Amino acid sequence: MEHNNLPATQQENDAISALLSKEAIKKRFEQVLGKKAAGFMSSVISAVNSNGELKKANPMTVVAAAAVAASLDLPINPSLGFAHIVPYKKDGIPIAQFQMGWRGFVQLGMRSGQYKTINTCAVYEGELIESNRFTGEMFFDENKRTSDKIVGYVAYFKLINGFEKYLYMTVEQIHAHGKQYSKSYSNAKGKWQTDFESMALKTPLKLLLSRWGILSLEMQSAVQYDQAAIKTMDGAYEYVDNPENNGDVIDAESTTTAPEETDADLLAKFDASIPKDTDPEILKLFIVKNAAHNKTTDESVKLDAAKNLPGFWKVYAAFQKIELKKKKATDQKTDEKKPETEEMAKAECPENPGTTYTKKHCDECKTKKEGMCKVW
Repeated sequence: MEHNNLPATQQENDAISALLSKEAIKKRFEQVLGKKAAGFMSSVISAVNSNGELKKANPMTVVAAAAVAASLDLPINPSLGFAHIVPYKKDGIPIAQFQMGWRGFVQLGMRSGQYKTINTCAVYEGELIESNRFTGEMFFDENKRTSDKIVGYVAYFKLINGFEKYLYMTVEQIHAHGKQYSKSYSNAKGKWQTDFESMALKTPLKLLLSRWGILSLEMQSAVQYDQAAIKTMDGAYEYVDNPENNGDVIDAESTTTAPEETDADLLAKFDASIPKDTDPEILKLFIVKNAAHNKTTDESVKLDAAKNLPGFWKVYAAFQKIELKKKKATDQKTDEKKPETEEMAKAECPENPGTTYTKKHCDECKTKKEGMCKVW
């Protein structure tokens, strides 16, 4: 009876503590974290105590979300930004949701040993100098910044084997992404509204890794459990904020190619689109360079090009223009180095049979000067 007379928040805190005190749950955390288990469970209680809404959530969803963070060996301290346990209401019932932070994705990527570099950051107005959507290359210059206005966010990684990839999203694209794939986007207390920057840093990074990165088992789990309500300690989960879990779709990057087109159709489409003024050697060089940069094949470059021919030929036209200038400059240098063809005598020298001299040589000969040379 005394327990029932306690304030509601105190009862909720006691419920979390009681659940964490259960032998089976303590054992689960100890199996995963070893000696760090006690400290981690204390951090769970601290996280709940610091969030009034989280105190009201179903205790099991809180502890189960914490178990996911523990399995990934990521701290749940909100100020660190590696992983979060956030409150969410499903049909009016408070539950806890597990969310990855952008630093958590970086941590798991570096831990895998596959990444040489991995990062995500804001891009200010004027900093994005050039973007090649076929090679994936992007060039930024902080010195070109024209204002303190953030216009987008870019994620980047480079693997140990040399493969690298960028993903740039404008602020507008990120907002559109949040509206489409997160029911809590408009919630005044949700992270999209209270901490937009962390969500903006995370969004392109998560998409970049899930599409092109090498995903370790830990990384796969992070992508799978992100934004999910974990219902049991065995990892049963439900996407309450995003039921379809379509977080890896961006309208701006949707393909324009009809799904029924085969590779043979696309290659034929590419060949038929080659402009008449295209230099075959330069086109081959362009395709080979693109394939080498993206660690793919010449055929794959053509297949991708066929999905957006206007864009491909626009980029190629600029490349061909540069290459033709280089070729012209090289030809001019070659012509300048060619020696002039000297006029030769019409026959062998009478005074030195078996040898034919140049006119320049003969002009110095006394016999020719005196008009006595039979050859001239």
